[in-house]
Amino acid sequence: MRTLIHLAILLTQGALAFITLMIIYMIFVLMDYQGGIDGLIGTTVIQPIIGGLITVVTIGICVFIGLPIRLSERINAWWSKRIWLALSGLLLGLVLLVVSTLPFMTTTVDVNIDGDIVPHQIPNLAAAASGWFLTSFCVLHTFPPYNVRRWAEGMIGKYIP
Repeated sequence: MRTLIHLAILLTQGALAFITLMIIYMIFVLMDYQGGIDGLIGTTVIQPIIGGLITVVTIGICVFIGLPIRLSERINAWWSKRIWLALSGLLLGLVLLVVSTLPFMTTTVDVNIDGDIVPHQIPNLAAAASGWFLTSFCVLHTFPPYNVRRWAEGMIGKYIP
């Protein structure tokens, strides 16, 4: 029964992380949209597929890094009792993502477009990557408060042997 609850929590966290990261990815894609038919097709067809793959890999990495939180009852109880850690990390990750796009943080790179070298602004990669992984980790490891989980396990235990 506990395994079922832990699996339900993991699936819910995974779904929320996938949705959150896909929204963030697509916002970054739309911020870089250049126009044109080829850009429209890339933005509506190709980029969601690439974003989905990157998101799944990111979730896998963050679940692996967070295994001690999931497997150790003691660490899990400690982490769950301090939900503010996950929420603070989530907020910090989102702030890093926004900061990475601010004009004083962006980087100019030269891009070859139809044979012409054009300067192009991109977000700060260090801030964006840090924000991406921190957001993912914190969404994946925001657990219901420890007391609420224990209460739910007790209630479910009454009905499911």
